[in-house]
Amino acid sequence: MEIRYLSQEEKEASRALYEEVFVEDEEAFVDAYYRIKAADNQILAVLEEGRILAMLHRNPYTFRLRGKCVQADYLVAVATRRAYRHQGLMRRLLTRALCDMEKDKQPFAFLMPADEAIYLPFDFRLMGNEDEEGLTSLDEKQLSEEYDLYIEKDEAYERRSIHWPEWETTPMMMRLVHLPSFVERLGAEEEQSLILAVTDPILESNQGCFLWEFTTEGSRLYPAMGEPELSVSIADLGSFLVGMLGPEELLAACPGGKQAELKRKLSAIRVLEGIYINEAV
Repeated sequence: MEIRYLSQEEKEASRALYEEVFVEDEEAFVDAYYRIKAADNQILAVLEEGRILAMLHRNPYTFRLRGKCVQADYLVAVATRRAYRHQGLMRRLLTRALCDMEKDKQPFAFLMPADEAIYLPFDFRLMGNEDEEGLTSLDEKQLSEEYDLYIEKDEAYERRSIHWPEWETTPMMMRLVHLPSFVERLGAEEEQSLILAVTDPILESNQGCFLWEFTTEGSRLYPAMGEPELSVSIADLGSFLVGMLGPEELLAACPGGKQAELKRKLSAIRVLEGIYINEAV
């Protein structure tokens, strides 16, 4: 077996697996998906003698993260042929995709899970997300005033969009990928520093001890030695930074250290307060 990205000419061959797994999608939608999304996405696949056994699609999106333009991939069409399930193929695909996104310095990855439990072992967690239909009419200025993280509706977005009225959105999950890129726009109410130990079983560059220095506008991570003030998993850190875990809940999940001082520092961090993603694929 080999794992690699399909060439543009090979992408159409993945449609058979798509239709085998996502039987609820209408043929017209699948036609539109392969015409529009597959025009410039990346399809990572497990192949054996040229036959596609499993795949995931990396669909590119441009976000505004507190005013900064960042790239992040939407992982969709995660599928394995029935006869090859429970053999670790999806783990290999997700691990490879996350490592590749880390090399591209993408701050995070996101997906819409069919079952949340599938992605918890890969440190994806639910993210707070507003996706009410009425928000689609907001212009760039309104979005920037109300949301810390939202998709930029630029020319590339319009070119890649599939207008399909029958989608029912479900909660999104997110995973931190390139941690230094994510924290750049996360400042604090006052200048401060925190020695942080992060465990990440998949992405080695996120694993280790860091000096986390804050200004009121942003923050940076530096390699550090010594005893950490806070030890946290990449999953819990991600949940905290998108507002799904409060300081007290994070400290409860990561006991130890000087709790009162840590709570003060964590409470001062300007975590993301508004996220708006209303995409289906």
